Amino acid sequence: MTAANDRPPAAGWPIVFLVARREMLVRLRSRVFIGGTSFMVALVVIGIVGYSLLGGRIASLNVGFTAGSQALEQDFSVAAAALGQSVTVSTVADEATGKDQVTAGTLDVLVSGPPTSPTAVVKQSVPAVVQAALERAVLSARFAALGIPPGVLATVTSGLDVPVDALQPAKAGLTEDRVVGLGVAILLFIALGQYGSLVAQGVVEEKATRIMEILLATVTPSRLLAGKVLGIGLIGLLQLMIVATATLIAVAVTNAVTTPALSASAVLGYLIWFLLGFLLYATGYATMAALVSRPEEVQSAVAPVAVFQIGSYLLAYVAIANPTSQLVTAVSLIPPFAPILMPVRTSGGDVPAWQIGLALILTVAAIAGLTRLAGRIYANSAMRIGARVRFMDAFRG
Repeated sequence: MTAANDRPPAAGWPIVFLVARREMLVRLRSRVFIGGTSFMVALVVIGIVGYSLLGGRIASLNVGFTAGSQALEQDFSVAAAALGQSVTVSTVADEATGKDQVTAGTLDVLVSGPPTSPTAVVKQSVPAVVQAALERAVLSARFAALGIPPGVLATVTSGLDVPVDALQPAKAGLTEDRVVGLGVAILLFIALGQYGSLVAQGVVEEKATRIMEILLATVTPSRLLAGKVLGIGLIGLLQLMIVATATLIAVAVTNAVTTPALSASAVLGYLIWFLLGFLLYATGYATMAALVSRPEEVQSAVAPVAVFQIGSYLLAYVAIANPTSQLVTAVSLIPPFAPILMPVRTSGGDVPAWQIGLALILTVAAIAGLTRLAGRIYANSAMRIGARVRFMDAFRG
C-alpha cells in the first residue's frame, strides 16, 4: 500500500479551482477587500453625484428651437427644470440663423428638425443635462405622434439618442469620453498593480513560511500558480464589477453623464480588458516573485514587469492628448500595453474593430505563452529558499 506522503501531486483543473477557492475565501474575508471596495464605490458615487450637482450644471443655458421643433419647447423646459437646470428657450427664424447664433455664442444649443427626431446643434459639445432633457421631450413627442398612453413605453424607447451636429471639433482630452477613458486607465493601473502585487506577496510569503512545501506535496507547482492567479483575479474582477454596477446606477439616476464611454457594453469591455491584463501581469509578477524568498525583495524582483505597467499608464496621457498618434496606435496592439491603452482608445469610439480584435488575440496568445514560461520558472525556483535565484538558472532547472 502506498503511503499518503508518497502519492504524486494532484493535477487537473479541480485542484486549480480548489486553490482558487482557498485564495478567494481568504481575500473575501479580509478587511482590505471590504474596506477597499467600499471606498472605491463611495468615491465613484460621490464623484458622479458631485459632477451632477456642480460640473454638470451651467447657471443658465440659451436654447433655440426652429419652427419645426418648436413643439418641444414646453416639454423640454419642464424636463430641464426637473433635472435642476435653468434654461431660456426662444424661437429661431430658421436653421441657418440659429447656427450663426450658436457660432457667435448667443445660443448655447439650437434644436432643429421634426419633434420626433430633432438634431441638437452646438459649438463643440452638448451639455449632458440638455441632452437628457431633450431626450425626454422627444419621448413625449413620440407618445403624442403615436397616439398611445404614456404607460406604453417599449415601442418608442429605441433609437432615442439625439444626434449632435458640432460646428467645431471638440478639443482632444476635454470631451467626456476622453475623461472617462483617462479615469478607466487610472483605475485599471491601480487595480492591476494592487492585485498583481497581492499575487507576488502571496508567493513570497508562502516560500518564507514554508507553507509552499506543504502545498507542493499535494499540488503541482504549475497548478498551484494557476489557482493562485485565478483566485485573486476573480476577487479583483468581483471588486471592479461592484464598482462598475455602482457607476452605472449613479449615472442612470443622476443623468450627469450621457457619454457612450459609460454605457453597459463599454463597461463590460473594460472588465474584459482588466481580466486579460490581470492574467498577463499577475503571471509575470508571480514568476519574478518566485525567484526571491524575503518579502522585502518583492518590489525589486517584480520591477521588470512593473516597468511595462507604468509605461502603459504614462502612454495613456499621450493617447488622451493625441488619440490619432501612430505611436499610441501601434503600442496599444502590443500585449504589455494593450490592457490599459486599448480601453482609453475605445472610450473615444474611434478604434477600428480589427485593431481591437488583433490586440485581444495577441494578448491571449501572450498569456498562454507566459503561463507556460511561468510554470517552468515557478516549478524550478519555488523550493529554493535563501539567496535570490537567477532567472536563467530557474529557466534551465
